[in-house]
Amino acid sequence: MRVKTVILLAVMAVAGAMSSGCVTGASGEYGTLAGNVTVGPLTPVERVDATPILPPPEVFTSRHLVVYASDGTTKVADVDIVPAGYYGKYSVSLQPGTYVLDYLRQGIGRASPLPKQVNVEAGRTTVVDVDFDTGIR
Repeated sequence: MRVKTVILLAVMAVAGAMSSGCVTGASGEYGTLAGNVTVGPLTPVERVDATPILPPPEVFTSRHLVVYASDGTTKVADVDIVPAGYYGKYSVSLQPGTYVLDYLRQGIGRASPLPKQVNVEAGRTTVVDVDFDTGIR
C-alpha cells in the first residue's frame, strides 16, 4: 500500500509540474536556428567574371557550428553543415531562449558574423547566414 501511495504522489507531482510549465520543455515547443553557409575564396586570385567553382562537399562538412548557452561557454549543440551545391545549410531545434552561435576554430580563416547572440522563439525560425572566409589570397 505504501509503495502505491508513493508512486501515485510522484506521478501527481510530475503531472502538476508539467501542467504549470515548471519542467523544461514540457510544452514541447521548440524554435529553430537555421541558415545558409558560404565558404570562399576556394582558389587564390578568384576573378570576378570567372564561373564559380562548385565546392566539394568537404568544404562544408569539415566546418562545424556550435551553439552555446547565453553565457557563451556552455555548449548546447554541435551543428553540422550540409552541402547544398554552391552553399551549405544548417538547422537545429532549440528550446526558446538566448544563445550564442559560433564556429569551431581550426586552421586559418574566420566566419562572420560569428560569434553572434541569437534569440530563439517557440514555433519560429531564427535565420543567421554564415560566411566562412578561408583566408586564401
